Amino acid sequence: MKTVQEPVFRLLGPVHVRGREGEAAPLRGGKPRIVLVALLLKANRVVPVDAFSEALWEGEPPRSALPNLRSYVHRLRHSLGAGTLIGHPGGYELRLARQDSDHLLFEELSRQGREVLASSPHRAVILLRRALELWRSEQAAPGLERRGMLARELASLDGERLRALEDLAGAWFALDEPRQTLDAAWQVVSSDPLRTRAWELVLRAHHRLGEPGQLTESYRMARAAFRTELGRDPDAGLALLHDRLLADGSA
Repeated sequence: MKTVQEPVFRLLGPVHVRGREGEAAPLRGGKPRIVLVALLLKANRVVPVDAFSEALWEGEPPRSALPNLRSYVHRLRHSLGAGTLIGHPGGYELRLARQDSDHLLFEELSRQGREVLASSPHRAVILLRRALELWRSEQAAPGLERRGMLARELASLDGERLRALEDLAGAWFALDEPRQTLDAAWQVVSSDPLRTRAWELVLRAHHRLGEPGQLTESYRMARAAFRTELGRDPDAGLALLHDRLLADGSA
């Protein structure tokens, strides 16, 4: 049986790099780590110097910003066990194969799972579970300072994890597995209680399990979350779904 080697770069959890000899590469200091994550998030694209400055320093960067950045890049070049770190006029680029980084693998597997969700939910479950197993925490690069492009890109990646969980819940529901549907959907609303699609799956799963009391309690929780966070009720469609499931049993 062929052994699948773990990705060289891992940021779906604490940032980790496998060095040239297979050992963990040292990444001392927060600044080089920020530079690496910025390069990974924009893999195979040029990251402008201004974007690095925005991620590295709060407010106005120091006069030594550019020499400091060059120093961080130099240190990374000696640590990386894969990929090619290239300098461009006005920026840097890290060239990677998809299998070299866990976030690129996750994006590909979750995309594949989403594409077959309607036609083959069983296959979707396999792909989406493989994608989600790459995550070692609920947040990408936990503990890393999130500023500028890093804040935007990491928040987007965290959101893609929740979207993949929603897709997994939908696939389980299509396979008539309401307990697994609830497990995945509750993970979503526990992290972000404003995701209407996940709440819909929670309600449908309780209905399929014959749990009208839990259905109504979950809808009450959704309303409370929306009122607390946004000062309003969820979209009308969620209320209509709740009422329809209670009234006539249609899913």
